[in-house]
Amino acid sequence: MLDFIRSNAQSMGVKLIFGLIILVFVFWGVGSITDTSGGSVVAVVNGDGISASTFHRAYQQQVEAIQRSNPGITREQLAQQNIGDRVLNALIMQKLLEQEAARMGISVSAQEMRQAVEEVDVFKNSDGVFDAEIFRRMAENSYGSVAAFEQKLREDLLAGKMEALVRAGIWSNSDESRAFFQYLRQKRSISYAFVPASRFAAEVKLTDKEIADYYASHKQDFAVPAKVVAEYIKVSPLLLVKPESVSAADVEAEYTKNASRYETPEMVKAAHILVPLAEKATAEEVKKAEESMAAIRKELADGKTFAQVADAHNGPNAAGPGGELGWIQRGQTVQPFEEAVFALEPGKLSETVRTPFGLHLILVSEKKAAGTRPLSEVEGEIRAELARQRGVEKLNDALDGLVEDNILKKPLAESAARFGLSAEKTALLSAPELEKALGLSAENAALIMGAGSGNPVDTALEAGENYLVVRVDKSEAAHTPELTAVRGEIEKRLKDEKMLSSALSAAAEELKQAQDGKELKLGTASVERDGVLSGFAASTEFSQAVFAAPLKKWLPRAFRLESEKEGPGALICRVDGVQEADPAEWETMQESFDGLLRNRRGEELFLLFLGGLQRKAEIRQNPELIRQIVN
Repeated sequence: MLDFIRSNAQSMGVKLIFGLIILVFVFWGVGSITDTSGGSVVAVVNGDGISASTFHRAYQQQVEAIQRSNPGITREQLAQQNIGDRVLNALIMQKLLEQEAARMGISVSAQEMRQAVEEVDVFKNSDGVFDAEIFRRMAENSYGSVAAFEQKLREDLLAGKMEALVRAGIWSNSDESRAFFQYLRQKRSISYAFVPASRFAAEVKLTDKEIADYYASHKQDFAVPAKVVAEYIKVSPLLLVKPESVSAADVEAEYTKNASRYETPEMVKAAHILVPLAEKATAEEVKKAEESMAAIRKELADGKTFAQVADAHNGPNAAGPGGELGWIQRGQTVQPFEEAVFALEPGKLSETVRTPFGLHLILVSEKKAAGTRPLSEVEGEIRAELARQRGVEKLNDALDGLVEDNILKKPLAESAARFGLSAEKTALLSAPELEKALGLSAENAALIMGAGSGNPVDTALEAGENYLVVRVDKSEAAHTPELTAVRGEIEKRLKDEKMLSSALSAAAEELKQAQDGKELKLGTASVERDGVLSGFAASTEFSQAVFAAPLKKWLPRAFRLESEKEGPGALICRVDGVQEADPAEWETMQESFDGLLRNRRGEELFLLFLGGLQRKAEIRQNPELIRQIVN
């Protein structure tokens, strides 16, 4: 299924739920609202409204994602990130892309939707097979309904098609790539002196008052969050009924009953050569493109293989090696291309086909008629699905029984064994650690944290595709250790700070001497743009200063750096010269830099495309309603 394009295409922003990125192939075919009657709409884009519920859901999802990544983030810090503005802008861009796709006649088929859903890993069971029940539950948990999830998925797939269309004509210039390579790989030769902080260890003296004052002003640094040890039973349909318990007869009966599920569409395996040509090209541009296509046909007539000619003429994003496009189904390409490719017999070349992307010469190598996947191929899927269905039938009874046993404080191991399950126990974990370890939401982790030592959680908790029956085995309240418990850590922090301060002062004095002409004992090295100085930890600040400095001059101040051998300290340096990139290295890295440059150009082009849509659009916002939602 267009393997090359999906594995090599670069995309800057079309990201689906659960981190899935769907990449598609290249030929797919601000004021405010003053009318209060639009109270349930946060914005109107060219006459199409963005509902308050859509904005609220997207806003909440973004906030929750940030909170999961930064458990300690405050309300004030969230407010500083302008999440509402970012979310609304994304929704507006989504709407503009949707409108432009409709104008161009680009859509997402039901087959594409199904394929995208079935490829999401989190919708698969333990055997790696798509599970409709898991999909339904997770879609409802995240979006409220399957329909809402499918709408979001359709929007994202459509945006992916539009981005692929915009990026289709991206090209790279070897001279430009090489200049980019030379810029990134250029180095600076420096002379330097390093003053390790450890040199001043013997001079550092700390008083009890300094230690006590530091503790008083940094208590939050030493705070220990509440933690629990949780004993739990993991429950899911496939844990209650194993796929191997389903008989071959039942599998065969299910296959016969639902044979239509396993039908496969007509498909062709094709390659092509593309001569780019704009949809509204001038007569002169059309003539030039037709001449290029004629020259391509002559190369083929003279004995060159299709793959050789395709590799010589196709742009970087036009197709895979040899012009390969992989297997294509109806609905995946623009209409002229689809009509031509499905009309061809294997081994035959097409006439010149024009699409919105240019002129195509198409070669079909194989065809697959519509058919039905054999039982041997789908047996595992059917067995897993039947096991899941039977497990679903047992799920409520199992959960009710386990929760009742838990409330009665019966041994969880014995309760689990009644249903062929097992009890497990966590380490001593905080709420964020529980979320990560068990796949819980913040709300469910909070229920466990609040239960108290020895107490059950009186309901089953959802954890991804599983349910958990949980009892708190041990709890530890949040607390701040006494000064005596953290005194050693405080002493180390204060000593390190004082030693580094002394090192910076000593380095500043050496810098003054060097600027006055005194000879110092210096080391020599090269610095790269990413901040790498051999023997030291990378420092972007230091690297930027080195590349901005004039030659033969000392940098005006000392920098905090960490030596791999001597630890933290202060470094002064003089920039002595420029080291150009190694030409031999270019030979091995040209392809990577060509791809990097094309991707950057593609991102810039797509942003320009979005900006153009936005500039031409009539966009009105409802600031009062937006404020109500985000505050």
